[in-house]
Amino acid sequence: MNTPKFQQHGGDHPAEHPPHGPRWKRIHHSPFFWVAAFFIMMGMIIYIGSNNLSLRPGKGVQLPVPAIAP
Repeated sequence: MNTPKFQQHGGDHPAEHPPHGPRWKRIHHSPFFWVAAFFIMMGMIIYIGSNNLSLRPGKGVQLPVPAIAP
């Protein structure tokens, strides 16, 4: 197998090379990152748009809580 037909050119096999750059720079290529970013942004928009989640369902008047329990 020393014939030039079977010799590797250019060093190591590409699959053996380490990934380019650190993981925190490559994470934006992952679909998981974009799904998580979408849900985080939707949560922030809902939180801000609902006045800090203080909107109450229904139109009934809420009774005040007594200061001293009977």
